[in-house]
Amino acid sequence: MTIPWHAVQLSTGQYMVSQYTSPGAVSVVGVDGQFVRSYVQPQSSDVGQMKYPRSLSLTKSDNILVADTDNNRILSVDRSLSSAQVLALSVDDGTQQPCGLCLDESRGRLYVGETGTKRRVLVFDVTFLGL
Repeated sequence: MTIPWHAVQLSTGQYMVSQYTSPGAVSVVGVDGQFVRSYVQPQSSDVGQMKYPRSLSLTKSDNILVADTDNNRILSVDRSLSSAQVLALSVDDGTQQPCGLCLDESRGRLYVGETGTKRRVLVFDVTFLGL
């Protein structure tokens, strides 16, 4: 694993780690620190490859939200690491280099911090995102 950036603990006790690279990846690491498996999106997919993924957040069902920084988007990767989809976030000028995520399911909100030119925190209602 190269350039690990952020880690979150899964309900299994294992960890999901983002790799701040391009193409980027998210990987599962065992409690012993050993690599288990990775999700690397192929170039040929509709979603395309991640570029410098940073922050991660987990849903109740262990799906992984990924701040795909250089692609200016948030991805939702299923818990088996077999597929991903781009979250449709309602922002007039789109997200700009998302770097931080906080999913507050008790309040039904997803907070996205950006490092782009606006340097802002966006707040989304997760009921509209299907999380």
